[in-house]
Amino acid sequence: MGSFCIRATRHAVLALVLAASMNKADVVSAADIPLTTDILPSGVPLPTPAPGFVQPPEDSNTELLGNAGGARDWLTRQGVRVTIQDVEELWGLAGGGLHPGPTYDGMTAVAVSLSTQQAFGWQGGLLNVSALQIRGRSLTNERLGALNAVSGYDVGRSTRLFELWYGQGFFNNRLDIRVGTIDLDTEFLVSQNASFFLNSSFGWPLSTSSNLYSGGPSWPFSAVGARVKWTPAPPLVLMGAITNDNPTRGPFYSNVNPTTRDPTGTLFSTSGGTLFMGEAQLWMDMARRLAGKDAPALPGTWKIGGLYDTGRFPDQRYDNQGNLLASAISTGIPRYHHGNWMAYALLDQMIWRKTKESGKTINLFVRTIVSNGQRNRFSVEIQSGLTFDELLPGRPDDTIGLAWGTSLYGHQAIRSAHDAVRLGTGVPYQLRPEHHIELTYQAAVTPYLILQPDFQYFLNVGGVSRDPDTGRAIRNGVVTGLNMTTTF
Repeated sequence: MGSFCIRATRHAVLALVLAASMNKADVVSAADIPLTTDILPSGVPLPTPAPGFVQPPEDSNTELLGNAGGARDWLTRQGVRVTIQDVEELWGLAGGGLHPGPTYDGMTAVAVSLSTQQAFGWQGGLLNVSALQIRGRSLTNERLGALNAVSGYDVGRSTRLFELWYGQGFFNNRLDIRVGTIDLDTEFLVSQNASFFLNSSFGWPLSTSSNLYSGGPSWPFSAVGARVKWTPAPPLVLMGAITNDNPTRGPFYSNVNPTTRDPTGTLFSTSGGTLFMGEAQLWMDMARRLAGKDAPALPGTWKIGGLYDTGRFPDQRYDNQGNLLASAISTGIPRYHHGNWMAYALLDQMIWRKTKESGKTINLFVRTIVSNGQRNRFSVEIQSGLTFDELLPGRPDDTIGLAWGTSLYGHQAIRSAHDAVRLGTGVPYQLRPEHHIELTYQAAVTPYLILQPDFQYFLNVGGVSRDPDTGRAIRNGVVTGLNMTTTF
């Protein structure tokens, strides 16, 4: 099903979620089918991940190619599902940052899944493979100089394998297992409302992309491993994953873009450490809990989770000889420690609905992340935002959103910056949390074409008071953009 049909039927899906969670025994056992939006890192909201999620039926009207002369129906009968998405983005730095001006980026993604029940008679199995073609230039690196990329597609050019895994459902799909090369940010740390925004940190946050090797197993990278999803008692979901922690085999600090280090996505790295990740999700309807079953539904998902990485991580203040990294006698090579951790809490909650059956809603998300302050440059990250559905008359499928996020430096990173000023070994500057604010409007032009004009404002660009290399102050950044996503 096309991503925009998912948008247009989001409220109906939530009703199906509740019904399915109450009648789980009636659900046919099958591995979880990935959403068509899973292959998109930003710009399309995800339905609430909850027990018993039921996908709306396939609708060829939500794809530009329609039924493709009957090909889609024939493939469906064989158990094959093909999804093609194309994204085109224009960005402009209107003021501040490094070098004002425009850039372009884009992506084409293809995902193919095969149901083993229909193809071979093997019940509950699903084979999934996807690939990406990413193009364009980086406004964030070349013009803005920010820590938080303006778009999830601002990652560097490559044509690559994305995911390749086999999934198997057991016990009426209460237990679902995936094995292969998997991308964790399609299921872990996901906020339905945050993924509506274009800034990359509202998908896979800065804490993980900066504190893990190559940003961890996140779009556009996947890692060899396994994921287990268990629904012991709806509406509770427990998930766990074990993967390689370094999808591109690169060092922690590198001037080489990870997409250059692994341009095809076929390294299948097993070097480095092991990443363990776990999450608990609780789906609930707050309105009915507080005001009774006749109250307008206000569904929400509450999540807690964390990760532990067995790899080696650099100290933010001391070198491998025990000297200050900022001192003149430092080797410049940080001391490395074994192991790293991160914990998070996430809330996705509908907070207002006009009437019981209305699609006019206001939704809130809040995400808080804490990490080891000695081994990570960023120890705390906070994000929050609101999305407004059907706010404009006559536009029932459009959504408006406003969000903010910031990351706080760890205590050792702050002390190291103070060391450099005190010892006179660097340009005097201060570490300051970078704040990013985004205002965006997603307009469903047709069932298969969506336009999303976007405005972002960055305070303390680059997280510093002045450029450490030039000593010049960096003005706050003003960014405008337009995202066009087409489902074929």
